[in-house]
Amino acid sequence: MSNEIAEPLDVAEIGRRLREARASRNLSLDVVSAECGISPSLLSQVERGKVTPSLATLHSITQVLNIAMFDLFGSPADRPALIREGSRNVIRPPDSGGVSYELLSSGQLRNLQMIEMHLSAETGRFNHALSHAGEECLIVRRGSAVIKVGAEELTLSEGDSLSYVARLPHQFRGLEDDTRLIISMTPPAF
Repeated sequence: MSNEIAEPLDVAEIGRRLREARASRNLSLDVVSAECGISPSLLSQVERGKVTPSLATLHSITQVLNIAMFDLFGSPADRPALIREGSRNVIRPPDSGGVSYELLSSGQLRNLQMIEMHLSAETGRFNHALSHAGEECLIVRRGSAVIKVGAEELTLSEGDSLSYVARLPHQFRGLEDDTRLIISMTPPAF
């Protein structure tokens, strides 16, 4: 049985964790919202669980607060974490264009994160260009995909790998149904 986080997400719990992270860093709504490029009102509504944030907004907030996005969906453990196939956390953000993410590494890792991104030819397009600190390396586990990094657009087939500096904006588009990418990033961005 999967620990799938289905839409709608538990926005109240996500908001509570964001508010706690912001408060523990002694940051005001105004400071965090300005750094994220959103209004203080929107950040307040996210923290109170009144709105479901877009993936881009959630990513921006977690970057400013220096927390991993997946920490909002579970609690890290202080021991080795075995995550069996079929019991991984899966996130399908409402604004992701049909893309889903499976967390392969545990939330306790602070310097490395691994995810499996699922794309399809029809709906598997991540329309937001992400950029963040660190580095990423990915391998196409199944299918094929177009990966845009900065101004370069590359077509990768099964078995191909790609490394890049994550501060460059990057986007993903599946070319076949059930395209899967294994992505390793440091530091964690989700």
